[in-house]
Amino acid sequence: MQPPRRRLLATLSARFDGAALCVVLPGQAARATTAAQTAQWAPLQAWCFQGAGDGSSPLLQPTRAPRVEQRFSLAVWPAAADSARRDVIEVFSRHLDGSHQLLAAGGAWAGLLLRLRVKACDVAWWRRRRPTDPWDCGYALNEPAARAALARFEPRRATLVVAVDWPEDALMDAITGMARSSPRFVHPVRWLVVQPDPSDVTGRLRSAGLQVKSCDNPTSTHDMNR
Repeated sequence: MQPPRRRLLATLSARFDGAALCVVLPGQAARATTAAQTAQWAPLQAWCFQGAGDGSSPLLQPTRAPRVEQRFSLAVWPAAADSARRDVIEVFSRHLDGSHQLLAAGGAWAGLLLRLRVKACDVAWWRRRRPTDPWDCGYALNEPAARAALARFEPRRATLVVAVDWPEDALMDAITGMARSSPRFVHPVRWLVVQPDPSDVTGRLRSAGLQVKSCDNPTSTHDMNR
């Protein structure tokens, strides 16, 4: 397989893939951030950035893909329905995708300038990614059209995919399909499985040859229920 290459014009025109990902789960209300949630999402952020590289390409090689140690990484997050742990995922996603920065910008013009700056950073191939750079974050919905879009997914920037309460067979198909596609990704993708008890699907994913990481300890491949 040929190594992935940056396509600068495509990067400039790329938009959030709303066919594959949904910013907010249907029927889910906005969540306010608390200090306790900020502490809980620290291991999630560590997992997202582990192996993600710095996002830069050599100055004189603008089409060369950035070095990414792990283009695709998978983790589980045990959380009962309507639990505080699920709220952490939503608030962390809004932190990671820059929504909190947008709210803090204060006003429509300031928000527009922030969006333009983010787009400029996307096409600045020589620039190293910073921890405050927005990711694309979204929920993968277990619906036929969304599953088909996930099978064609190409990340425009570092991306977090969250799958909540998917049936095991559909989840296995979607994850293994994206794992097979990931060598062509220019940017890292992180897939987070959220279920009350993900131990069964964790075993199936491991049997399929995939590493499933713990967000309590991002360097571990043991799931959080052990």
